Amino acid sequence: MTAVTGLKRLAIAIAAVFAAVFVALVVLSVLIPAASVRDAVANEIYAVTGLNPVLRGDLSVSLFPSGTASFHNVALGDDGTGEPAVVADELTAHLRYFPLLAGRIEIADVALVHPTITVRFLPGGQSNWSGLVRSLAQALKPDPGRTASFSEIGIRDGVVIVHSSQSGKDVVDRLEGVEFQLAWPSISRSFGANGRFVWHDEPIEASLTLSDFLAALSGERSGVKLRLSGAPIKVAFDGSTSGQPTLKADGTLSVESPSLRDALRWARASELPFGGFGRFTLRAQSTITAGAVSLSAVNVELDGNMAEGVITLSTDHRAVQGTLAAEALDLTPYVSGIHLLAANERVWDHLPIALDGLADFDLDLRLSTASIKIATAQLGRTAIAANMRNGKLDVTIGEAQAFGGIAKGSFALAAATGGVAASSRVQFLDVDLENCLGQVFGIRRLQGRGNLALNIEGSGSSVLAVTNTLNGSASLMARDGAIV
Repeated sequence: MTAVTGLKRLAIAIAAVFAAVFVALVVLSVLIPAASVRDAVANEIYAVTGLNPVLRGDLSVSLFPSGTASFHNVALGDDGTGEPAVVADELTAHLRYFPLLAGRIEIADVALVHPTITVRFLPGGQSNWSGLVRSLAQALKPDPGRTASFSEIGIRDGVVIVHSSQSGKDVVDRLEGVEFQLAWPSISRSFGANGRFVWHDEPIEASLTLSDFLAALSGERSGVKLRLSGAPIKVAFDGSTSGQPTLKADGTLSVESPSLRDALRWARASELPFGGFGRFTLRAQSTITAGAVSLSAVNVELDGNMAEGVITLSTDHRAVQGTLAAEALDLTPYVSGIHLLAANERVWDHLPIALDGLADFDLDLRLSTASIKIATAQLGRTAIAANMRNGKLDVTIGEAQAFGGIAKGSFALAAATGGVAASSRVQFLDVDLENCLGQVFGIRRLQGRGNLALNIEGSGSSVLAVTNTLNGSASLMARDGAIV
C-alpha cells in the first residue's frame, strides 16, 4: 500500500507541474504584448541573417501544441531599390518554451510559408542578393557578446523567380513548389540545404552542403557538395568553390540521363535533329566559372559510344568545343533519323526535313576513333571534325581506312529558304568497289578496285525535293574488275 500511495503522490505531483505549466502558458499568451513579440522576432531574424524583416501583416501567438508566433505579409532583404528579395504570405517562428517561461522570447526555427524569392542577375556577375549575402556573412561572424540563436529556416510551397540576361534579353525561369530546409548548426561551420522543387513540370530532389558557410559567403574557399536528381537528369558535384576574385568552382562533375534528347527538351535548351541522343553519362574534372565550364579527364558515354578527352562549354555564347578519342563508334542511331526512301522504298521520301536545334548553339568538335560504323558501312581508323555555326553543320573526314583503301571528304547541311541545303564531297581511293558500292549504295554489280568521287549539292524541303535539284559530278575509275 505504501508503494501504491507513493506512486499516486508522484502522479499527482507531475500532474500538478503540468497543470502549472499549462496555466503559466495560458497566462503568458494573454499577457505577452504583441509589440514585444514582434520586436523580439524581428531583432533575432536580423541578428542571425542580417536581413531586415518587414512584418507588415497581423500577428498571432499560439502556445499549443507548440509555441509559435505567426506574421502575415512579410518582406525580407530590401536591397535598397524598394524591391524585397523575399516576400512571404506568412512567417512562422517557433518559440523555445523554457526561455518563454522565464519571460524571454527566443526562436527555435523559422518557416516561410508561400514565399516568393526573386534572384536578379546583374551585369558583371553581381545580383540583387550580393549585398544581402554580405550582410548575412557579417551576421555569422563570431561575436563573444552575442548568444547563439536559431539556425534553421524552412521554406514551404515557395516560388523562386530567376531573372538573367541572354543576348540582351531578359530570361525568366521559375521554380515552383519549393520545399526546403536550410540549416547551419551553431556547433559547426557547415551549411546544409535539402528539399525539392518543380522545374518545367518535373520534380527535382536537391541537396547542397558547404563545409565552411562563412567562408563561402565571404568569397573564400569552401568545400561544396551538390546533388540534383529527377527523371530527366541526375547531377552530382563534389569539390570546392570560391568567390574571389570571381565565382569559381573546381571538382568532380557527374551527369546522367536516360535520354539526352529528352533532357535538353526538358531544359528547353535545344531540339536536336535526326535520331539518337539517348542514354547519356559524363564524368569529368571540372572548372566552372562565370560563363564557362571546362571539363578535363572526360569519360562520356552516349548511345553506347564511349570516349575520353576534354570539353569546354561557353554558357554566354552557347558554344561547345572539345577533343575526344574512342575505340569504336556506332553512328547508326544518328543517321537513322535521315530517311532517304519513303516507307515503300520505291520513291524518295517527301516528308519535310526538320533541322530544329542546329541554330541553338555552336559546335567545334574533334573526334578520332579506331573503328566507326554507319548503318551497313564499316570504317577503320578515322579522324572527324564537326563544326556548327549559325545553323550550318559541316562534317569533315580527314582520312579514314575504308573498304581496303582510303576515304575522305566533307558533308554540309544548313537551313535554307523553303527547306535545307545539302552538299557532299567524298573520295574513295583504291577501295574494293564491290564492298564499297554495296555498303554505301546497295549496288553489288561491280567488282575490282578503283577510285570513286562524288561532288554534289541540292536544296529543298524534303529528300525528294533535294534529289530534284541535285547538281554536281560523280566519277568512277576501276581496274581488274568485272560487271556482274
